[in-house]
Amino acid sequence: MDLMFGVMNNPHLPLKDEVESILSLGFEYVEITVEWPKGTVDESMMRWLSDVSSTGAFFLVHAPWYLEIGHPYEHVRRGALKVAEEILRVADRIESPYVTFHPFTPGWLAAVRDKAREYNLKGFREIVVLSKNYSSLPLVENVDHGAFSSPSDIRYLLDNIPDLGMTFDVAHSFINGGLDKFKSYLRLANRILHIHVHDNDMRRDLHLPVGAGKIPWHEVIGRIRDVGYKGTVTLEPHVSEYIYYRVSKDLFLKYWEESPVDEQGQGYGQSHP
Repeated sequence: MDLMFGVMNNPHLPLKDEVESILSLGFEYVEITVEWPKGTVDESMMRWLSDVSSTGAFFLVHAPWYLEIGHPYEHVRRGALKVAEEILRVADRIESPYVTFHPFTPGWLAAVRDKAREYNLKGFREIVVLSKNYSSLPLVENVDHGAFSSPSDIRYLLDNIPDLGMTFDVAHSFINGGLDKFKSYLRLANRILHIHVHDNDMRRDLHLPVGAGKIPWHEVIGRIRDVGYKGTVTLEPHVSEYIYYRVSKDLFLKYWEESPVDEQGQGYGQSHP
C-alpha cells in the first residue's frame, strides 16, 4: 500500500510550530497553505523548511483558496498570477512535487457561468506555462460551489489543459451530490495525483474529522483503493486538538483494509467505473 499521509497547517497559527507539531505525530509531510497571516513563507522560512526536509520529511504546497486567477479584470488576474508564480517559486525551493490551486468562483462570477469557466481556463493555462520554469506540477482542486459545482466543470479544465493534474477533495465532492457525484469525480482517476480528506454532512463544507459526518467512508475508501490510487493523502479537518488528525488517519487505514468487495470478488472501483 503506497500511501503517504500528511496534514495541512492552519495559516492562523505560527508555521514553524505547526510543522513541528504535525511531524511529531508521525506524519510524513505537511501540506503548507501559504496564506496570510501566518502561513506566508519568506527566505528564512524556506531555509528552515529545507533543513527540516533533510531529516526525511517533505512538503506539499497549497495556494490560497481565494487567489483571483480567474478574475474578469485583466489587471487583477495579472496580480494574482504574479502571486501564483511566487508560490511556484516557493514550492520549487522546498522541493514540493505539487502545488494545488483553486478555481476562482465567487457567487457574483458564477452568475455568468460560461465566462467564469472561460476566465479560469485562461488563468490555469497561464499557471501551467509559468510552472515550466519550476519543478512543481500545478493541480486543480474541486471546490464544488459557484461555477465549479460539478465534475464536468473540473473536467472542462482538465480536458483543455493536458499538463494540469487534479487534487481530489473527497469531502467537497459530496456537497449537494452525495455518492453519485463522488463516483463521477472518480472517473477522472487517471488525472488525480493528490487527495484531501475530511468529513461533512454532505451539504456544507464543515471540515470535520473522518467519521464525524455523514460520508460513507467504507465505500468511499474502497472505491479509491480499487481505482489503484497510490500517493499522498492530506488530512484537512479544522480542529484545535491534533489528536483528531491521528484518529482520521487511523480510521482511513481501517476502512482501507475493511472496505467490501462486490459479489464477483472485484473492488468497488472495478465493478463500478
